[in-house]
Amino acid sequence: MAFVHSVLALMGLLSNAAAGPSALYKPLTFGWTWLSTAGLSIGFEGIITEPALIAMTVITGLHVLTQIFAIGYMEMDWGWPRFFGSLSFFEAGLCALVLTDSLFFSYVILELLTLGTYLIVGTWYNQPLVVKGARDAFLTKRIGDLILLAGLIAILPVTGTWNFHGLATWAAGQNPDELPAGVTLILLALIAGPMGKCAQIPLHLWLDEAMESPLPSTVLRNSVVVVGGAWVLLRLQPLIALSPLVQTVLVVVGGTSAVVGALIALAQIDVKRALSFLVTSWMGLLFMAVGLGGIDTADHLLLVYPLPMALMLLSIGTIVITNVTQDLTKLGGLWSRRPLIGLAFLTGAAGLIALPPFGGFAALRELMALTSASDRPILLGSLVLLTNALISAGLIRVFGLIWAGRPSPFTTRSPEALWLMVLPTVVLMGVTLHLPQLLVRNGLYALTPLPGWGPMAWPLLLSTLVGGGLSAVFYLRPHPLAHLPTILGGLQDWLAHDMQTERFYQRTVVGAVVALSRLSAWTDERLVDGFSGATGGAAMEGARRLSFTTSGRTQAYALTLLLGVLLMAAWLLVSQPTVPFLPLR
Repeated sequence: MAFVHSVLALMGLLSNAAAGPSALYKPLTFGWTWLSTAGLSIGFEGIITEPALIAMTVITGLHVLTQIFAIGYMEMDWGWPRFFGSLSFFEAGLCALVLTDSLFFSYVILELLTLGTYLIVGTWYNQPLVVKGARDAFLTKRIGDLILLAGLIAILPVTGTWNFHGLATWAAGQNPDELPAGVTLILLALIAGPMGKCAQIPLHLWLDEAMESPLPSTVLRNSVVVVGGAWVLLRLQPLIALSPLVQTVLVVVGGTSAVVGALIALAQIDVKRALSFLVTSWMGLLFMAVGLGGIDTADHLLLVYPLPMALMLLSIGTIVITNVTQDLTKLGGLWSRRPLIGLAFLTGAAGLIALPPFGGFAALRELMALTSASDRPILLGSLVLLTNALISAGLIRVFGLIWAGRPSPFTTRSPEALWLMVLPTVVLMGVTLHLPQLLVRNGLYALTPLPGWGPMAWPLLLSTLVGGGLSAVFYLRPHPLAHLPTILGGLQDWLAHDMQTERFYQRTVVGAVVALSRLSAWTDERLVDGFSGATGGAAMEGARRLSFTTSGRTQAYALTLLLGVLLMAAWLLVSQPTVPFLPLR
């Protein structure tokens, strides 16, 4: 029902194009007051725009296909109510996120999605590794969320509003050279939330830990849930444009995440992790586009991403469930048994690399044009080319290890997948193939013909051919260089373990927290409790000794009272000030 409603609403909006641009882009707003007290009013402000309806159509459509796929994938599982409830929770949260026009409620919804990630990663909570993955994913995302909350609170007194359109209006009236004090720090805090949600370095560890969840949830998380942070980042772009420092941080973080994520993906032997680190890489390209001020380019990178990624994960899901392993080293030779699923994977891979006429080529070509107009065109352009080559190599590597080569003991007798899993995969493959035509037909995208590609398109296409070609040479047929020599084995192990990032965090951040916790515990035990305990002990000891003076003899009590009165009288006489003698006249 949600998918049909979204499609009808989008068709109704696009049908108004004949009435003129004003009718096509006029947004509808709605809202209600959520809290009003002590002069503070917080309301849910919603806005229905063309991008929001497109996003809702993609979100609900992928959820329909994924839930059909999950019926076959989770056929023998016992946790249906919890799992499908978490999927619907994701869907509701994402739809609310694209509809809200409030930064405050965007934060609230992102927090709900974090809770949903914790619940769905812990679906198989009887396994210790799953419990660790759910906990680590939740805590890692909390770091960015807390920093985002600090920026959220700090920006309200400066701008006077949490409304995205109000923030854009405030930013339009500001001079970047005369910003109020602290605005740059606030903006840095605001981008920390999207960094965590989009698994950008150094807040990327949660995406790896979240792979312990069932694969259908991985489809949704890697295709649409992670882009929730990117959606908020795009809404904050008018504010980000005010600070060159914040833009530089986005470019540095995005460029680093793009290259490092693709390198780590090349060394993974778990197929889900090999694709998940490519999420970090693609989102890094989007962060670069936002940092360079290319909001339209970032929109296009966001638009062409979800369907190909979901298609590849659905294809992988049919392989994992029928071969009882997701270890790439134990698969192979499935082209003769699963050619249709292999074609579906290749279709998704083509949509995420610079290969015409797919949407990824046009979006990456725009990014190359954006980098060529920047202050460092050679450096940034090389980063984009390298990232595209590494992504191409990583995807061809996954394809070669699964479908090429000779069958392994796990794939020799691979059974057929249920139609409930094959049908959504084939349907999504058709949609992905026709995605560029659908966008062009509705005026949402422009595919330039071959003569108008521009000079930056050819290096981009060459990087795809080089990266994918080298990977094909090594992995489509068994090649000795596909396995690094012993002398370079440490490099592969270093990349496979995420460049030892988790160990680095354990020795630095976690180590510092543990040291502070131990210092706090010692202070509480020895100083706070020690002082109060010693004071109470002294009082108790004094009371015990005083109790020995109780004899029950009336004469002793009377003598004690008399001595007390005499001592008090003596003290009063001694302490009384001397009055000078005045003679009488």
